[in-house]
Amino acid sequence: MSGIAGIIGPETGKVSSKLEATLSAMKSRGALTQSITVDGKYGSVALGSCSHQLEHSPKVSVERTSFAVDGSLPANLELEEIGGETGQKAFSESLREPGGFSVLGISEGRLLAGRDILGQKPLYYGRDPQGTVAFASLKAALSKLGISNPRTVPPGHLLAASTKRVTVLARETLSRFKELKIGEDQAAARTGELLLESLAEAVPEGYVTAFSGGLDSTLVGYAARENELGPELITVGLKGQPELEHARRVAKELGLEITVRELSQSEIMDRLREVVETVESTDSTLVGHSVPLFFVCEVAEEMGMGHLLVGQLSDELFAGYGRFEELALKHHFLEAKKEVLRSVRAAATNDFEPGDKLAVSHRLELQCPFAYLPLVDYALSIPISLKLRLTGNGVVRKYVLRRLAASWKLPESVVNRPKKAVQYSSGVQKVLLKEAKKRKMKLSDMLESLRSNS
Repeated sequence: MSGIAGIIGPETGKVSSKLEATLSAMKSRGALTQSITVDGKYGSVALGSCSHQLEHSPKVSVERTSFAVDGSLPANLELEEIGGETGQKAFSESLREPGGFSVLGISEGRLLAGRDILGQKPLYYGRDPQGTVAFASLKAALSKLGISNPRTVPPGHLLAASTKRVTVLARETLSRFKELKIGEDQAAARTGELLLESLAEAVPEGYVTAFSGGLDSTLVGYAARENELGPELITVGLKGQPELEHARRVAKELGLEITVRELSQSEIMDRLREVVETVESTDSTLVGHSVPLFFVCEVAEEMGMGHLLVGQLSDELFAGYGRFEELALKHHFLEAKKEVLRSVRAAATNDFEPGDKLAVSHRLELQCPFAYLPLVDYALSIPISLKLRLTGNGVVRKYVLRRLAASWKLPESVVNRPKKAVQYSSGVQKVLLKEAKKRKMKLSDMLESLRSNS
């Protein structure tokens, strides 16, 4: 839960001042900064991080280790005491470590940049008009240096930057796994074991679960309860939405405490610009599902929590979107299998980056049990026929997860609940479309106007 930045350029003074400007532009990720500047054969390298006061830990000291990490520290880097330089090998080996992280480091006079294989933590880079190469957790921080179109560090990649070029040193990508020959009960049971395992690994105190009463969030809430974590739940939605009462009922059946935040139309519109600025996007779908999460994060921060559990990546792994159903109805199961992998690879941009920005801006660490790497690998090997089940009435999406929910004896209203995107179930999308119509604008144009006027 921090921001990281790195600069490499020909002049020490300018590199240090640019790093300072970059870190100051990431105050949403913390105002407490630390940095180091090293002169090397490729130019001067400045490396720094920012964090919120309460979470600052001397264990990850930029000055001592010459690397900066946003997120969970990869195990192979944790014990490094480098004092000025760090090895490329250690960085390369970290790419497939479980957990969400982005990492920057100084090695042999170059600036190294890496991201976990799923891309759970944001990291961008670009070259400014003076030829300086910069990396940062937020696009807005790079724009302060005159970098207008920053590029994304691809998930699972290790890049090396000198003053002349940026090269790829290593890459780890999610690949197609050979389908397992398993039945639905076995697949459901193993998926459940891995989901429970994901929450058994050092989930810290002080956390809540974003909850809708849908399949994914209920599985996460139940798994947390079974690990004796005593999860509290948060749900948000437009006042009067039936989904709010559904969430209350499911929480009661699970025996879990729930906080319900009812939103007004004016409240949604008053905070919309803040959402757009935080997620750094005007994509209408992305913003639509970010608005409810923004308010969940706000409630969690008000409760004094430090961590937020979410159900992200479930729909990608288990074929939960409407496009999967369309392919299944046409019996295009091979294409559906390929689309699962494409969707998982795209989750960094569509889910993790905006979710992380919203959480960190509210001093929260986003935790995604479905992004537990052993679970991801297993889910990608489950036959597509166990994710999309053809019936006389159509297609059952996320079939194996529904089997899991039934085996865990979750409420019937959860097991068979149709997928409904959060921007619709919360009533947010209706509010946004109504306001855009009132302004005689397309929704995308209205969102763009909010950003351009900020």
